[in-house]
Amino acid sequence: MASVLSSFFSRDPKSQFAYDIPQGPGTYYNGVNFGDSFKKAEADELATIFWSSSPSSTLKVQAQKLRTMRHPDILTYLDSIEVDNTFYLVTEKCKPLSVYLEDMTLNGPQKEFVVSWGLFRIMNALKFLHEANLSHENVRRSIYVTAGGDWKLAGFERVTQFTLTSTHPLSDFSSPRTDLNQLAILLWEVFNGFKEGITKPEAPGRMPQQLHELYKKMATPAAAKLTVAELIKENRTRGGFFKNKFVDTLLFLEEFQLKETNEKQPFFVHLRENLDIFPDDIAKYKVLPKIIETYEYGDAGPNILIPLFKLGRLLAEDEYQRRIVPCLVKLFGSPDRTTRVKLLERIDEFAPHLSSQVLNDKIFANLASGFLDTSPAVRESTVKAMVSLAEKLNFHNLNVELMKYLARLQGADEHGGIRTNTTICLGKIASFLDPSKRQMDPFPPSRMAAVLALSATQQFYTLMDIANRVLPALAPLTCDVEKQVRDQAFKAIKGFMENLEKASEHPELIPEIESQVKAGGRFLLNSDKVPQWAQWALKSLSGKFYKGTPPPENRPATSPEGSDASKAAPSAAAPEEKKLEQSTDVDGWGDLDEPSGIGSIDEWADALESAPPVKSDEDDWSSGWETLKPTTAAIPTIPPPSADPFPKKPIAEKKATGGLKLALPKPKPPPVDDIDSLLGIKPTGSGAGADKLTASISSQLSISKQKTTTSSGWGDFGSSGSGKFDANSWGDDLTARKTDAAARNEARRKELAEKKASRTTTKQTVNF
Repeated sequence: MASVLSSFFSRDPKSQFAYDIPQGPGTYYNGVNFGDSFKKAEADELATIFWSSSPSSTLKVQAQKLRTMRHPDILTYLDSIEVDNTFYLVTEKCKPLSVYLEDMTLNGPQKEFVVSWGLFRIMNALKFLHEANLSHENVRRSIYVTAGGDWKLAGFERVTQFTLTSTHPLSDFSSPRTDLNQLAILLWEVFNGFKEGITKPEAPGRMPQQLHELYKKMATPAAAKLTVAELIKENRTRGGFFKNKFVDTLLFLEEFQLKETNEKQPFFVHLRENLDIFPDDIAKYKVLPKIIETYEYGDAGPNILIPLFKLGRLLAEDEYQRRIVPCLVKLFGSPDRTTRVKLLERIDEFAPHLSSQVLNDKIFANLASGFLDTSPAVRESTVKAMVSLAEKLNFHNLNVELMKYLARLQGADEHGGIRTNTTICLGKIASFLDPSKRQMDPFPPSRMAAVLALSATQQFYTLMDIANRVLPALAPLTCDVEKQVRDQAFKAIKGFMENLEKASEHPELIPEIESQVKAGGRFLLNSDKVPQWAQWALKSLSGKFYKGTPPPENRPATSPEGSDASKAAPSAAAPEEKKLEQSTDVDGWGDLDEPSGIGSIDEWADALESAPPVKSDEDDWSSGWETLKPTTAAIPTIPPPSADPFPKKPIAEKKATGGLKLALPKPKPPPVDDIDSLLGIKPTGSGAGADKLTASISSQLSISKQKTTTSSGWGDFGSSGSGKFDANSWGDDLTARKTDAAARNEARRKELAEKKASRTTTKQTVNF
């Protein structure tokens, strides 16, 4: 307990004091020392500290008087402490008037404005004292100037009371005359230089002519009959020393909340014109805070923007971040379109001061709403502003969000000027974009789909667009790293070139070729609208959407008709079935329409029999366009003879279609010596039967060779053999072709049903 008390009483009071106490001697003025200080808890809160160690010092009395007096024109008391016979008084940041005028470099008119405002404030302080029957008695050396240029009264150690009655005759020490005479001497010193030897008013000297009348009234003995309120009122009228744009502007800002709406807008118009008359200290610490305050707590709106940015140039970077940037964040969130447009038009003035964190976290969301605004002026201003802000946007906002908005404006905005400026903006910010975003799509299927889309929509482009825009866009893809993309690009270029050649040879067909460019109506792309050369692209686009590649899976084989077949299968065959079932489709496109769970030849036949009819078109390119591989007839794998004493009859060869895909890997060709089993022909005797077998084999091999021919994708659409450029003969009589396909499917189902029935009969015979 003793140690706690000892530490408590041994604490240094200076270390516990809220304000910093300077270690140096400071500046000596009027019997005391003073220096700069600040609040320890908030280093940005600046102050001035006065101290004195003299026993005869009146600093403690001044502190007591200042603590009890609160007025806008009296120096503000903050704190005080006495340590080791030294008394410290802390006030708002200030300096003596004489020091202030020596530090400032003011020209003639500007000095008159500053003095008129300062004298007006001091006379208001004297008015406050005199109405309370108090006389200051030491005005000449008790005026201090704050950081905002306000003159304030201090030094109340000599304050006395006075009464204007017959029992108390007027004297130099008990009436307003004393304060007014000292104020007159101070005015003379302001314009003619400070001199300690002056004890009474002298001739005006270099004092402005406009101030002579007021100076004479305060300097003569008749000042005892005047009141400060009367002098203020007289000089605030037209022609008075206090009636000027400097004083009027500062008074309007202080009374802004009391002014009518119709007075505020004209005021800001005049303020923009009069900002140059204010010294830097008054502009930064008096006018600017008032402007920000009028926006935060008033209805100043966009009128403050020009003064705000103009005065912001006077601030250091840390001050700008502390005082201007928070106001800018609020301005960007304003729903007023005029405010937002004017703010964006001045973006170059404050963009360098916005940090990347503030821009991305607090401003970009509100800024981006301008891209979707119904006002063209807001959209255009937002686009232009991006040039100044792009370098500070993070990856997501720049390469994802901003690109999304710019693409929308560039392709769909109704105003050509906005589309043009969007393109210019993209050119200016291209260096800031991520390489993966400013180059072509890195995903090969995306580039391939773009080529297909161009080809399938060829009828919507004029011949000039094809020559000037489409072909130059396709040309780089002929050197693509992916061969599939290159192949599609060459096909598209050939088709477009043939279209141009046709128009060149037969100019009379140009209106027909461009008939769909400006055609109205909404319809899906179909073969009736697309010429023969572009059918491959239309089939591919209409067949499916891209789907990401799923991870390979080994799933148990099941029959479409149920799970009985899989339950009855021997367990020893499970590994082989899983191996056969593993999907070979790695491009992510072929898994949209593949039946699952087909594990054997019999189950495949059952699936075909039970599956609903599939409308197949021999010209259908909706499946397999992305692989660009030769289409071959599927050959079933024949089980070894030892596996079953009664081998199952193989399914005859079927033509591959795009409507259905096997989930099996590419089967291996059967042994050469088992050709009879492959073709499903039972052995017979020699002679005529052998000749028939030879003829049958030759016929089957000829058909197989015809079916394994590689398709180039261009010449196998039509069956008529017509070589015309855009003839649609291959697609004529669509109903007839669909009927023919349905008939073929029906014949296949009947054939499979017969084979299944024969297998069932054979099994029953064996059982018997």
